[in-house]
Amino acid sequence: MSQFSLHKSERLTKRPQFEKVMAKGRRKRIDTICTLFMLPNGLDRKRLGIIASRKIGNAVIRNRAKRKIREAFRRIKDRIYPAMDIVVISGKDLTPLSVCTLEEKLSKPLLNQQ
Repeated sequence: MSQFSLHKSERLTKRPQFEKVMAKGRRKRIDTICTLFMLPNGLDRKRLGIIASRKIGNAVIRNRAKRKIREAFRRIKDRIYPAMDIVVISGKDLTPLSVCTLEEKLSKPLLNQQ
């Protein structure tokens, strides 16, 4: 069951980590839902960072968007290869989506990475 959890070591927390991924990583826009930045990290784990600005809504909506992104990542992280740092910038159209739909849309660019 621990493979499906999201540990603290699997998160990007510091600003320099986010900036590195956004500066050097590959960028992929997913409709108007979100923007992904991906950068192989050479570690044994995938790490996720989420940016949800006030443009998408108030605190309740931003937190809901972040929960949905974390849940979708948690479900597909064991299939992502190679280990990489991922930054997701949420868009306004992410909030009405279900977690299953979001997982489907995120998995296409993340699993076709090679």
